[in-house]
Amino acid sequence: MEHKKKMFQEFIRVQIHDYRSGRAYTQEQMAELLHVAPRSYFDQEHGKYGFSAVTVIFYFLMLSREEALSLLEELDGLLNEEIEDE
Repeated sequence: MEHKKKMFQEFIRVQIHDYRSGRAYTQEQMAELLHVAPRSYFDQEHGKYGFSAVTVIFYFLMLSREEALSLLEELDGLLNEEIEDE
């Protein structure tokens, strides 16, 4: 179970970082959008801590429905691939 949590956290970390980079947001802007302190966002983006469930929900609310569905499908595929490899 711990392995899946780490996979999920890494997946979300990369997705959020790519979202920020793709829109040329600063870390401070992204922290504001996710309702977290800038230092907390920095630490989370760099993998020191995982994003909280509330932060992940705020991220999903920033996405279009199509983007959110695509992200969930990608995550589902990643987790199912992992199950098949076990």
